[in-house]
Amino acid sequence: MSAGRVALVVVVLAAGAAVGWAWRDGAGPPPADDRGDEAVVSRGELTVQSAHDGVVESRRVVTVSSRFQGAATLVELVAEGSTVEAGDVLARFDASEIRTRLMKLEKDLAIARSELDSLENARAPLQLKELELALAEARRKLEAEQAYLADSEALRKDNMVSTQEVLQQRRKVDGLSAEVERARLEYELTRDYLQPAELAKARTAVFAAEQSLAVAREQLENSTIRAPADGVVVYKPLSLGNEFRRVRVGDALYPNQPFMVLPDMSDLVTVLDVPESELELVREGAPARLQPLAYPDLLLDGRVEHIGAVAQSIPGKPDWQKYFHVVIDIEDADPRVRPGMSVVARVVSHHADDVLLVPRRAVTFVGDEARVRVIDEDSIESRRLSVGRANLAYFEVLKGLAAGERVLLD
Repeated sequence: MSAGRVALVVVVLAAGAAVGWAWRDGAGPPPADDRGDEAVVSRGELTVQSAHDGVVESRRVVTVSSRFQGAATLVELVAEGSTVEAGDVLARFDASEIRTRLMKLEKDLAIARSELDSLENARAPLQLKELELALAEARRKLEAEQAYLADSEALRKDNMVSTQEVLQQRRKVDGLSAEVERARLEYELTRDYLQPAELAKARTAVFAAEQSLAVAREQLENSTIRAPADGVVVYKPLSLGNEFRRVRVGDALYPNQPFMVLPDMSDLVTVLDVPESELELVREGAPARLQPLAYPDLLLDGRVEHIGAVAQSIPGKPDWQKYFHVVIDIEDADPRVRPGMSVVARVVSHHADDVLLVPRRAVTFVGDEARVRVIDEDSIESRRLSVGRANLAYFEVLKGLAAGERVLLD
């Protein structure tokens, strides 16, 4: 193995090591000789890891913002760090003006509904009835005068009335006919056009009043912000006046201005950026051990869930350095672990249960050739060695040694 490849191997998990992973099958690592300057080659398990700095994040984060129209003043806030459930109150805005407006809008709606009810059930029917009666009366008068005209024309033939009287009666009948037509038109136009227009106007007034009231009630509802999901309250720093800080009671917020997030603490992940030179040490599905910096004795099991498809630069790093974004699922999160915490993620890149192992201290390299000093009775033999994978403590022996042989340690 080249020295460059060996340099990538950064962590070993061994029995009794600080990370606490046990050797399986009771084999354990090759024991060192009591004299401390030699060791016995034996079989055991080999675990190779790479270590990376990461940050804990919640997989699901709900952003909370104001839905109040216009600026709204906070009068109540839940304490940051509180654990909340869906539906719990997170914040309240000053809604005194809305409550006053609601009273007026409720009054306006009552008046509009009363006006519509009066028009539909009283004024409109009465108006039509009056017009209908007026039309009937005009027709009755017309019929009477038409009968009188017919009588007059019959009497004219017998020279019992003058021609002038007949002409006057005809003019009277013509006037009454026009009056009947006018009454008919007024009745039909009122029934078909005027009253429907008045009713539509009254219904529109009711609808507008209902909409205004609904908006005001929604505003009142929006004055109380409730948790849309379970989570832990975290405030977002905002630009408030001449300050950049977290919100507090008395601050005025605007619509859709995020001021709080609720990370789901039941589904945490660790995110990290792996240099492209170390990408071969990280694969999807690989187990990982996570150690929060805040709790050095706490170890969490994880598994690589996702590796980014594109290498990217990171702010603050040289542009020529590329990294892959990696997500590690935390399988059993501890209540002490919170989003934003720094962790060391040790990802297993290779594990073998039963391989021949030789301590790294026993191996020297001459160029790319590995050599080891083997103790044989009272003599020491320098032997050429073929090695495979390695961690900080051991090399995997592919060829050149057998179990039970003793080697000198440097």
